[in-house]
Amino acid sequence: MSMALTVKEAAEELGISESTMYAMVYQGLPHNRVLARGTKGKGKILISRKTLEDWLKGGTDNQGLIQVK
Repeated sequence: MSMALTVKEAAEELGISESTMYAMVYQGLPHNRVLARGTKGKGKILISRKTLEDWLKGGTDNQGLIQVK
């Protein structure tokens, strides 16, 4: 089980559509965006599993972000 989920993986786990998951991200679900060379500012959105669980329960702020080293 991975610590971080993509939008697609998170949507599948919750049984919702990817567009609903993206709406949750844009409504404030804490996440990290991983940029790769040549993506023109777009990148992969990663969501911490624990942050997602806490956010759904109504008890998280931006402290649950994944630390990228």
